Amino acid sequence: MHMEHYKFSSVQTVWFENLKWIIEASGEDVLKEFEKAIIARAESARPFAPISPYRGPIHSSELHDFGLLMGQTIACVWQAEARSEFILSEGCFGAWEGAPGIWFHNFFIVSPRFAIVLVNRVYLSARTENKPSWTSMFGDKLHVFPETVYKNGAPPMALNQFSLQTFSTPDDVFKYKRIVISKEDVYKVNAILLDARRELLTYKSSASLYKSLRYYDKVKKDKFHECHDYSILRRKLFAGLNRTHPVDQ
Repeated sequence: MHMEHYKFSSVQTVWFENLKWIIEASGEDVLKEFEKAIIARAESARPFAPISPYRGPIHSSELHDFGLLMGQTIACVWQAEARSEFILSEGCFGAWEGAPGIWFHNFFIVSPRFAIVLVNRVYLSARTENKPSWTSMFGDKLHVFPETVYKNGAPPMALNQFSLQTFSTPDDVFKYKRIVISKEDVYKVNAILLDARRELLTYKSSASLYKSLRYYDKVKKDKFHECHDYSILRRKLFAGLNRTHPVDQ
């Protein structure tokens, strides 16, 4: 329907147009379109139909995902503990951890040392209110809200966290605290990325990747879906590391 409405000839054109709009649009514009999409579906004759009646500058499914990430998440900055690092793969940007029907964390690896992590507010609220319907493999201690200075004053305390209204301006200041996460938690993040990997894998430290692979092999049958076989890579890394310094098996 979206392709017919805009006379696009290919799916690739749809996604390129989506990306162009996301890059050019302001956060306020995204939330306004997100609100329009929700209202259009709610007022339609078939509000639960898989195809949305919304017709806007971006495909409804992409808008829905982007709007949820903007309106229902908080961002945290995770820093890998010394002598550990995040790996990179095709799945490293936006890979997620969660449970059936809900995601907890979205991971965006920006360097071997740092990751931007979007945390689902629904998950946080359940944990804060002592209603542990879900349990993350990372526990509850790696979430810190940014210190925020609003140019136009802080939003009203009564504002519902799911409201589409926005009180932010381009001049607001958000001060994020770097959260140093343990080596074990780094290996957990890397295990998620290893399972999301399709073809390519990039790393800086052979020792850190080896330990991440060792952790992944240990837990993959219980925690992951794809369960890739990295035995050849693991043996090559182990052999290479033993030529320079021993690595505990």
